[in-house]
Amino acid sequence: MERAAEHLGRGSASCVTMSQRMALRELELQEDPEGDTESDDVEVTRWRARVAGQAKTLGGKGPVKWIVPAMLVVISSLICMWMLHIATFYYVKGILRFEAAFQRTPGYTEDEKAKQFFSAGLSKDSVSFGSLQDPLEAQLGFRHVPLKALDAVALVFPFLWFCAVIYLRDVQAWTKVLLCHSVLAFGKGIFGATTIIPDSIGWANCKARLGEKGLAYFRNEVPDPTTHGLWTMVMAILGVELTGPHQDRIGSGMRFCGDMIYSGHTYFTILYILALCELLRKALSDPDSRLYVESSFKRKVVVFSVYMVCIAQQGLEIFLVLSNRFHYTTDVVLAVLLTFLWYTSAPICIAAKWWAQPAAWGR
Repeated sequence: MERAAEHLGRGSASCVTMSQRMALRELELQEDPEGDTESDDVEVTRWRARVAGQAKTLGGKGPVKWIVPAMLVVISSLICMWMLHIATFYYVKGILRFEAAFQRTPGYTEDEKAKQFFSAGLSKDSVSFGSLQDPLEAQLGFRHVPLKALDAVALVFPFLWFCAVIYLRDVQAWTKVLLCHSVLAFGKGIFGATTIIPDSIGWANCKARLGEKGLAYFRNEVPDPTTHGLWTMVMAILGVELTGPHQDRIGSGMRFCGDMIYSGHTYFTILYILALCELLRKALSDPDSRLYVESSFKRKVVVFSVYMVCIAQQGLEIFLVLSNRFHYTTDVVLAVLLTFLWYTSAPICIAAKWWAQPAAWGR
């Protein structure tokens, strides 16, 4: 009876998520009552109805389990952008001060070897003027890569993961990834605002990125913290995140400068690559999954192929980021390490599992 009930349980749980199925497997199967076959059939039917009803309640109050993690991402992203625009303000003010004081020695000419050795240029209009030395970027040289191209590369795997997790209805995977995203976004904002690092792409390119209106806002319209106080300046920039510099739109509509540690594009792509690979590997090997593949060899081929594509895509993303001087090498390395750290951390995994269970909200 127990084997038959387990088999029926699998069938009844075929439409629920992988995290729900894990909880269902922990349910204690009822013992077979002693009696005839007809009585057994009645008990099995009741058991299946109970399991089906339990499956519907797993995940708590339905949409709440999905909405709350998404809201955490929205809030953390808003805080991140707020902090990075504070960093941008300090960077703009600092580089203007540096530019006013900087004077090249009259008649000084730099040889070609020195240009290849240093990543930062000396001319105010050159690439990476006023930035820090990055030996790897000096070796790679500079290649202009449109920001839209970088954004497009970074969005490929998040889109694929989103489609997969919704299709599989895996609230635990959803929660785990969005918790990691929230922590990484919050951390990037804090690191960016606490220590202002000269932008790796240089002042001339930063001015072009901000545009005339954005540059004028940070240069002239942000309240001076030495006159109006730090709190006034910080809250003024928060207002920009919500309604724009002149309270005439939703969102700031401005990019950033000096948002170095750590690379947002890198942690964004790596996080969703890890999530997609884990989700796919589990789905292919789970008999109750919609994507189940019975052949072990076929599963390995599919997983290996996806891994290779992910590695190639991430290699391309890192190459474009460094070649375009969008970040320093340190920013990219830290993004990789921190993403792996948070994605594999026990507190994140435990919190995601807890949130996916009905006990988190009650039945």
